[in-house]
Amino acid sequence: MAQVVAFIGLGIMGGRMVKNVLKAGYAVRAYNRTVARTEEPRKLGATVCVSPREAATGAEVVIIIVSDPPALGAVLEGPDGAFAGCAKGALVIDMSTVDPGTSQAMAAKATSLGLRYLEAPVTGGVSGAEQGTLTIMAGGSPEEFAAAKPLLETMGKKILHAGPMGSGSVLKLATNHVAACIIMAMNEGLVLTAKAGLDPAMVAEVLAERSPLIKGSAPRVLAGDFSPHFPLRLSHKDTHLALATGRALGVPLFTLGAVGQLQTAAIARGLGELDQTATIQVLEEIVGVQVRKK
Repeated sequence: MAQVVAFIGLGIMGGRMVKNVLKAGYAVRAYNRTVARTEEPRKLGATVCVSPREAATGAEVVIIIVSDPPALGAVLEGPDGAFAGCAKGALVIDMSTVDPGTSQAMAAKATSLGLRYLEAPVTGGVSGAEQGTLTIMAGGSPEEFAAAKPLLETMGKKILHAGPMGSGSVLKLATNHVAACIIMAMNEGLVLTAKAGLDPAMVAEVLAERSPLIKGSAPRVLAGDFSPHFPLRLSHKDTHLALATGRALGVPLFTLGAVGQLQTAAIARGLGELDQTATIQVLEEIVGVQVRKK
C-alpha cells in the first residue's frame, strides 16, 4: 500500500513539487488556501482536503511549503492546523524558507505532541521544482533525515543533511543571501554600462560568465520579462530573515543590508509581485536610463 503523504502549500514551488511526489506513487492528500491551485494535483490523483487538519489526518508524512513564518504557524497550529490532524509518530517536513528560530520552535511543539519534525528548505527554482532536481537542505536528527530521504529524493537531486534543527534554515538563507546580492550586482552592472553607452546584450553576455544565475536572469531583464520565477516580496522576506539571523549570531551582512533597501524601494513602487530582478526598474529611474526593451 502506498505511503500517505499530506502536501500543504501548492504555490509556485509546491504546486510543481507535488506532481513529482504523485508520479513516484505516493498517495497524496493536498491542501492549499487558494482552492483553484488544487485542481491540477486532483487530476493527477491527489485527494483534495478543505483544511490542513483534514490533509494531515491519516497521513504518515506531512509536507508543508508556504511563504513565511506566520503562514507556517497558520497551517500547523490551531484547531484546523496540521498538528491537530497528525497521528502520533507522524513525520512533519517543513520545506518553507523560514528562520532557524521558527524551525526550532515548531520542532519543539511537534515533539511535545509526539510527532517527528524535519526542516528541509529547497533551492533550484521553478525548473528544479518541475524536473525534480532541487537541492534540499535538511536540518534535524539523522533518524528523521533517513526516514524522509526516499520521499525527498522524488523532489530533489541533491539531498543534504546540514546538521541539527535550524541548520537547514541558515543554509537556505545564506543561499538566498548570495542570490539576492548577485541579482543586485547584475542590475547595477547593466545600468552602469547602459549609462556609459554600451550595448546591454553584449554586457549581459559577459556578465553571464560570472554566474549561472546571471545567465538565466539577464536575458529576461533585457526582454522586460519580470514574470515571477522568484517574487520580489519573497526575496525581500528572506533578506530580512537573513539579516535578523545575522544579528542574532553577531554576523554583519553589509551587502545584504543594501539589497534590502533597494528591494524596499522597489516594493514601495508596487513591484513586489514581480520577479526579484524587477529592482532594476528603481535603478533605471534613479540613473535616467532604460536597459530593458521598452
